[in-house]
Amino acid sequence: MKKLFTTLLILVCLGAVGYGVYYYWDKQKAVDTWALVPENAILVYENNNLISSWNDLQENPIWQDLMNIPDFKKMKTGFESLDSLSGNNGSLDKLLKNNRVLISAHVTAKDAFDFVFYNAIKTPEQKEIVGNLVKSFKNLTIKERTYNGFSINELKDENGETAFTYIIYKSNFVGSFTPFLVEDVIRNIQKGEKDFKKNNEPLFKVAKLQNDAGNLFVDFGKLEDIFKVFTQNTNSDFLNLISNFSGPTFLDFQMEEKSIFLNGFSFQRSDNSFLSSYKGQTGGPVTLDEYLPARTALLLHERFSDPEQWNANLISYWNEHNPEFVSERSNKANGYATNFMDFYQFMEGENAVAVLSSSATAQTDKLLFIKTTEINEALSEINKLSEEAAQANGDTLYYETYADKEIRELAIEEFPQWLLGKNYAGFQQSFFTTFDDYLLISNNIQNIKNLIVDIETESTWGRSILQNQFIESTLQDANLSVYINTPRAWDMLRKNLSPKWKTFFEENPTQLKAMELLALQFSSEQNKFYTNIEVQYRKSKVTKSLNYFDVAQKVNIGVPITSKPHVVKNHDSGALEVLVQDSTNALHLISANGQILWTEELPGPIQGEVYQIDFYKNQKLQYVFATPFQIHMLDRNGNGVEKYPLEFNRESPIEYFNVVDYDKSKNYRFMVSSREGNVYLFTKEGNLLEGWNPRTLPDRLATIPQHIRVRSKDFMIAMQENGMVNLMNRRGEMKPGFPLNINDRISNNLFFEVGNNFDQTNLVTITQGGEVAKVSFTGKISAKQQLYKPTKETTFKLVPDALQRTYIIGRQDLNRVSILDREGKLLFDKDYLSQEDMKVQYYNFGVSKEIIVITDSVQGFSYIYDTSGNLVNRQPLESEHEVGVLYYESDSKFLIYSCYQNTFRIVSFEY
Repeated sequence: MKKLFTTLLILVCLGAVGYGVYYYWDKQKAVDTWALVPENAILVYENNNLISSWNDLQENPIWQDLMNIPDFKKMKTGFESLDSLSGNNGSLDKLLKNNRVLISAHVTAKDAFDFVFYNAIKTPEQKEIVGNLVKSFKNLTIKERTYNGFSINELKDENGETAFTYIIYKSNFVGSFTPFLVEDVIRNIQKGEKDFKKNNEPLFKVAKLQNDAGNLFVDFGKLEDIFKVFTQNTNSDFLNLISNFSGPTFLDFQMEEKSIFLNGFSFQRSDNSFLSSYKGQTGGPVTLDEYLPARTALLLHERFSDPEQWNANLISYWNEHNPEFVSERSNKANGYATNFMDFYQFMEGENAVAVLSSSATAQTDKLLFIKTTEINEALSEINKLSEEAAQANGDTLYYETYADKEIRELAIEEFPQWLLGKNYAGFQQSFFTTFDDYLLISNNIQNIKNLIVDIETESTWGRSILQNQFIESTLQDANLSVYINTPRAWDMLRKNLSPKWKTFFEENPTQLKAMELLALQFSSEQNKFYTNIEVQYRKSKVTKSLNYFDVAQKVNIGVPITSKPHVVKNHDSGALEVLVQDSTNALHLISANGQILWTEELPGPIQGEVYQIDFYKNQKLQYVFATPFQIHMLDRNGNGVEKYPLEFNRESPIEYFNVVDYDKSKNYRFMVSSREGNVYLFTKEGNLLEGWNPRTLPDRLATIPQHIRVRSKDFMIAMQENGMVNLMNRRGEMKPGFPLNINDRISNNLFFEVGNNFDQTNLVTITQGGEVAKVSFTGKISAKQQLYKPTKETTFKLVPDALQRTYIIGRQDLNRVSILDREGKLLFDKDYLSQEDMKVQYYNFGVSKEIIVITDSVQGFSYIYDTSGNLVNRQPLESEHEVGVLYYESDSKFLIYSCYQNTFRIVSFEY
């Protein structure tokens, strides 16, 4: 990559053309520069006015931001040095103005690629400029060697190493940093083989924009080769998509203030290419954005007007390019007595697969959407197939109800692939349900449940201003679109990179992630495809310490606040409000505009969280929480709900309180426990359930008891300080294999990796000895990892993010706090004045926006960091309790809710 950014220096120097150009100028007949580009070039960049384009580039905000990458900065420095050598008198402009420059890209090694540079020397004045430039370079010497009858010139440095290689052929300069690429050009000339232009003739008949930033010629049939340079995993999702695109493509290149555009046409080498399946099909826009979760990293979207013809075209393509797949597909259909064509009659012509950003599990999460003309008929067809599959497998049909939706399993491995092709691979298991007119299939049942929550909380593309604006700016009549959210795809991308390129990406994450949204689109147009590539660039905000936060709200309660801020939702307006409790145990509701709406006296401090529930199932929310001897439920006006508070006059006060909704049906259960190990389970009406009056465990609890659902089975998890893990059913009965002893004491550490079955579902915890243990729901310790423990006083805590989808690890050694990622790799460590136990919070908002908050309750400070340990404020935020954090994607703004002494504050910052 670094070589690319010094090319202008060597290219315009023309590698000491002065020693040979005059002879060849007089004796040889000029040849079109394009005829010298070998057929094996993957892409070629063309510019007929390089200096003008370069000057325009310097004013572009995207380029100015990219200057923070060292290699880009070297490119700028090299070009300016060259201009200085030429005398700063416009010599470079005279040399390159209206003079074609070509740059072709070629794979040179398993993890490397390089370029060949071509330039015609047209006039005596240009010869003179080159000669003057050559004389200016003092640190390079020129050596000549012969290859197949051609004189090859090599520029060598002081150590005798070849820095650049070039030839002069019929008034054209051809040079490269990789000698064998120049030799490839020579071999191509001698053998008279097809050059790039002859092999891609249709591209050169397309009308081109004038005065743009150049032209790009791409052979999508070979693009897979260059992507393999970057990755060590050739089975990545993006590569699997790219490998299907075939044929030559021409693109005009333009850069605007916040966007990069490449527009042109793609041609197919045969009538049976992948894109040819869309020929004659009418495209259209994305209409399922309301169902795409915000954590979508990559979206493959298809639109077509005749599903049956589209399917016939696909089968023709498969028959020619992958007949084994067609045979397997046919066998699969016969095995389940089905006909895949039956599904196409219900398709409306919009399919999409969403690849979701990385979670704590190893599996890549996917969602497949199929828009139907008649959802009930489509559902009937897939229900019938799911029943046949279960019967064929000798199993019972699995289904469960969640939030009034029936979710079924379709026990056919890779069913979406057999139905729609290899772009839809990655569904080892399939679970399905419906959303309006869409049939939804996922490879993990938890993804469907999470999507239901995402839609409810408006965490979807349709509710994202940024994502909506981008989709609307792209091609609206495309047949095939690939959308990429770079920050959300970052972990997926980085995981697949080869070591060399992983280092480059990790050294320059801010600028690369700023290429935030990408679209690659194709639209059928007669015998070709209009092609659109668009990149939306958001100027990177390099993390820097602020002198102060912007104060958005400040409310003085009058007495010390003793709780963290509980952020709640106003069900009437949708606005966010805050509940805080003071030292007199009074509870205050603060409105979105900073008004205290009501105050309610409570008999004691709130134990843990305040939950919002829909008690009456009428979209109106209540607040439910526990004090040491009561369970309280208040409406939004602060009035108690009938029968509440519930008395809990036990010998031991409430230590933990949790709300359970088994299947999101709003038939709530309240889980109450004392720290001594007594666990109670109430209905929302306050009735104790059988087996929980109480369920007594033999040792103190380490953390709040939790509920988890796996394959429609509900489990209550209670972990004890002595290392015993208890997994119980709804009736309080222990699951086989439990209780399980981890053989070390544990504290407040618990996270769930939810899979499609008991074996794939893990409980994750950290022992006091620093061992990360994963316990499967089959009652086995599936993995253990010992973390580095510097001293015997070292303590560990597992810190889930706010959405419980991933986690980090906190390690404290007296006054030093270290933050580790979930693999145990050190992210950063910090020293503090206090040696008391620090509170650690983790907020992962995706889009490369992760915040870690470390609160020192003794000193009364909260320190806010990014994952590299950079403070976002020079001075810590005054806070005696854990904070609340919200992020607004449209303007990259964070809101921090905090309490200190008598005052509740909301502060903001951009990052």
